[in-house]
Amino acid sequence: MIHARMGDLTAAEAHLHQALETYGLDRRRTRAIVLADLGHVQHKRGNTAEAVGTWHEFLDCAEGVQPVRINDGVSNIRARLPRLPDNQEGQGLAERLALRA
Repeated sequence: MIHARMGDLTAAEAHLHQALETYGLDRRRTRAIVLADLGHVQHKRGNTAEAVGTWHEFLDCAEGVQPVRINDGVSNIRARLPRLPDNQEGQGLAERLALRA
């Protein structure tokens, strides 16, 4: 996420994909946090459909996990929902987030 903060979203996305392939495959909390960050970067890059898909995967991984960073990820996604196009994928994501309330 340092790359993202510095404005290099391409590098940030590449490193997050690498992290998913290399680390946290068996640790749901870690994988969920990386997926939340990846969705954020994808959204900032204008890849809305990809971000929504990543956030759905995040919710799958985060199910039953309640640490603060997971809740932060949920809050960050909720904050971006109003800026998503009004389509079925976005509505499905909003419905899943409402269930986590």
